[in-house]
Order: sequence, then C-alpha cells, then structure tokens
Amino acid sequence: MIKELHISNLAVILDTELDFSSSYVSLLGETGAGKSLVVDSLGLMKGDRSDFDLVRDRNNKAVVSAVFELSDPFIQEHPEVKDYLDGHELYVKRVLLPDRTNRSYLNGEPVSLNEYRLVTKHLIDIHSQGSNSDLLDRSKHLFYLDSYSGEKDEKVLEKYVTQYSGLQEKKNELGQLIAENKELDLEYLTFQIKEIEKYHLKDNEIEDLNEEFNSLRGYEKLRESYDEFDKLMSLPEGQLDDLLASTEKGLRSLEDTDLKDESHECVIALRNYLSSLEALRDKYRSLDYDPNRLDEINSRLFDLKGLQRKYGNSSKAILDKLNSYKEMLKKSNDFSDLKKDMETEIAKKEKDCLETASLLSNIRKEGALKLEKDIGKEMSSLGLPQNGFKVDFTASPLGPKGIDDVVFRVALNAGLDYEDLTKAASGGENSRLMLSLKTVLNSLDPYDLLVFDEIDTGVSGRIASLVAKKIRSISDKSQVLVISHLPQVVASANSYLKIEKKVVDDNTITTALSLDAKDAYKEVAKMLAGEKVTETALKQALELIDEYHK
Repeated sequence: MIKELHISNLAVILDTELDFSSSYVSLLGETGAGKSLVVDSLGLMKGDRSDFDLVRDRNNKAVVSAVFELSDPFIQEHPEVKDYLDGHELYVKRVLLPDRTNRSYLNGEPVSLNEYRLVTKHLIDIHSQGSNSDLLDRSKHLFYLDSYSGEKDEKVLEKYVTQYSGLQEKKNELGQLIAENKELDLEYLTFQIKEIEKYHLKDNEIEDLNEEFNSLRGYEKLRESYDEFDKLMSLPEGQLDDLLASTEKGLRSLEDTDLKDESHECVIALRNYLSSLEALRDKYRSLDYDPNRLDEINSRLFDLKGLQRKYGNSSKAILDKLNSYKEMLKKSNDFSDLKKDMETEIAKKEKDCLETASLLSNIRKEGALKLEKDIGKEMSSLGLPQNGFKVDFTASPLGPKGIDDVVFRVALNAGLDYEDLTKAASGGENSRLMLSLKTVLNSLDPYDLLVFDEIDTGVSGRIASLVAKKIRSISDKSQVLVISHLPQVVASANSYLKIEKKVVDDNTITTALSLDAKDAYKEVAKMLAGEKVTETALKQALELIDEYHK
C-alpha cells in the first residue's frame, strides 16, 4: 500500500505531503481544490507521460515521490520490484526539470523511464470517467481470462508457451541456416566449377608463363642486337681470317727487334680476341629459342585472363576459389538434406502446438462461461443486466498465446447487441460496469493501489449504496483511494484526506490534511445536508458510516 505521497511545485500545490493510513482512503475537497492533481501525481508515479504545463514555477523543478510498503505476496507475484526494495519499502520519484526533461528514480537510483514503468506497472491502476484503465486495453483481456481460468489453464498454457518457444527457435535456426547458405545454389556452383576446370590450370602456371614470356621477349631483343653486330662484323668470306692471319704474321716479323715484347703481347691479344669472338658466336647459337613458343604463351595467358578477372589474379587465388566451390557444392548437398529435416521437424512442432493450442482454447471457453457468470452476478448486484457480459472469441493464427483473440463485450440495456467494452458504457453505467469487472478481475492479480476518481457519476439512491459496498469489498484485495461526491461512498472509507486551497501572501496553495473521525462525520453530513450541518445531518452521517463499518 502507499504510505506517503509528496508533491512539490505542481500547479496550485507548492509543497505538500499526503499520509495514507488505511487500505481504504477517501480524498475530500471542494471542486478545484486540487484533488485531480493528486490523481495526476499518482499517474506520474505509475509512469504516465509528464505534463510540463502543470509545473507551477517553470524556473524550478517539480517533484513527485511516494513510498510504497509492499506485501510478501505482491513481491512474490511481481519479482521485477525486488532489486529496488529497501526491506518491503519501494521509494519512487519523478522529477520534471525546467528544460522540459524528466528524471525517474527507484529507491534513489536513477533509471530510464522504460525501466521505471516496468517496475511500477502493477503498483497503481486509476479509474475515472473515460480513463485508460487496463480493463479497456483489449490486449490484456486474454491475460485476465487465463488468470481466471485457473490451474488447468495455467499448466496447459505453460506447456504451450514451451512448445511455441521451441517452434520459434527451430524456425529461427532454419532462417539462419538459409541466410548463411544463400550462396549454395547447386546450378550456380556447378557452372563455376566447370568454368574453372575446363582450363586445366596448374599450380603457379600463370606466374611461370609470365616469367617465360618475359624471357622470350628478352631473346627477341638480343637477337635483333646480335644481327646488327653480325652485320657490322661481316666481311667477304675468308677475308677476316686472311686479315687476322696476315696481322699475326706481321707481328711475328718483329720478334727479332726491340719491339719483340710488344709484338708478342699483340699476338697473344689477337689470339684471345679470336677465341672470345668464337665463344660469343657459340653462345648465341646455343640459345634455345622457338619463335612459335611466344605465340603459344601469349594465347594461353589470354585464355586465362577471363579466369583472373572473375576469380583472382594469381593461380593460387583461382585454384583456392575452385576448391572453395567444391567444398560448397558438397555442403550444398548436405544443406538440402538438413533443410528438409528441419522443415519436417518444424511441421511436427507446429502440429503439436496446434493440438495444445486447441486444448487451451477449449479450457479458455469453459473459463469464459464461468467468468461471464461471475461478472454477471456482480453486474446484477449493481443494477445492471445479469447476462450483460460476454467473452468474444475470434480464431487467430498460431501465436505466442495460442490461437485465440479475446475481447470483452457488454450489453447494458435489454434489446441491444453486445458491444466492445471500450464503446458500450458511459456515465453511471460505466461506473458500475468497471466496478463489476474490477471486483472479479482485480482479485486474480491485485494492484497495490486502485484509484477510483469520480467513477460514481450518474449514480444515486440504492445503487449508490451498492457501489459503496462494492468499492469497500475491493479494498480487501487492494488499497483503494476514492474521490466521490456520494455520501454513501465517502462514508464507506476507513480514513480521510482533505485537500484544501488557500491564499497565502497573494499565492494560491493547496494543502492536504488527515481528518479525524469527528471531522469525517462533518464532511459526510455536508454531503447529506449542505453547508449548514445540523444535528440531524450529523446523526445521519454517523448512522451511514456505522452501516459500512459494522
């Protein structure tokens, strides 16, 4: 239950603290005193969107904080709160800053708004005319039905959730398998392999051919130079030998002269020259050169150029790609078999899920009949048609919660068709309908605090007394804060907080005051008799309060 609510710098509230002393609190005060601000503040506490237009002094921050004391059953049912508890207490705070940003805190620790909402989502539920109570949230109707349908529903639902989770996991595995093997196209891989293999590429062949090609291109240049040399050295046949022979003979004629040493060196040099010249010619004649080979290499390199453009520049890169394609081809065959096996397994899991979902749907429909009956009783006790509530089923594709789409529908007047819960009720009918639903459904998973903000509009007389008793019965499961103009509802509360607006130093401020029993009687008496409280009105107020507190 909520113990304290502190509000500062919010509209007419400068700074005030509300102390909640019981499980059923009535919030009193004149129209415009600030009761709606208390409700707005509690909305902030449950994670509603910040309304910066409510900030009193835009140059300063507005702060709303609360202390909740949570029971062991609530903590057990809602483990999301455990990490932020101080014993059994949960301290929550929202801060609206001048720059129109907000901060959220759980037990003094700053958290994101999403995390804040996750922890506080079941602390407070606010009901008012046209409010967005979770009972009007169609997505939660199936949750309420499952909660109501009991242990059998819970066990089958748990089994289904496990099966469905396994089905989704297997579908994800298949999707991942297909994504990872999207290149394993059998026809494509076979074409690539054949395209590379038809050239019979050998290890390092491209590199060896290029080296040989460059060598042969070098020989071409050598041959051209040698031909030029040979042309320059060429004389009529025999003349070079005769010239060299006569030169040697002339040199020898100088052997008996003072030039014999020099002439001898010239003879040796001449013989070496002749020997070197012959060696040069022998070397040239020994070179292996096939002019056709250059054309063969050029043609082969041209053929391999297409492979290089598509699969890689080097022989190794192309052959590695070939081996990779062969491995992928093998894997492709395995992939097809694996894909087929997974699809078979998925089909079986889908069949199992459908069987369990069908069983779950039947259990839900049995539970729906009981829910319709129980809520019908509550509606009847508040003057509404006993058969005015219906659980409408629509078949849906296999999903996380089965094959059922569930919507609550109501018929609040004889002769009218059942309508969606969000559209059917208005005014006093809405008040009674919501009380009927909340009486049954809140007991399944009670909120810590329920706020009823003038939901009794349009109710009077005997129905007002029924509404008061119904709200009081709800306070057995959840703490209740009620704002009402009905004396019966106010009289049924256990404690009272009065919101008062005052002018202090030309500033309008709102304060909250806890009322004792005597003052509470007076407030109820005012509702019965008007501003002038008579002894008779006080006596009637006392009798009315005693009626609900026997």
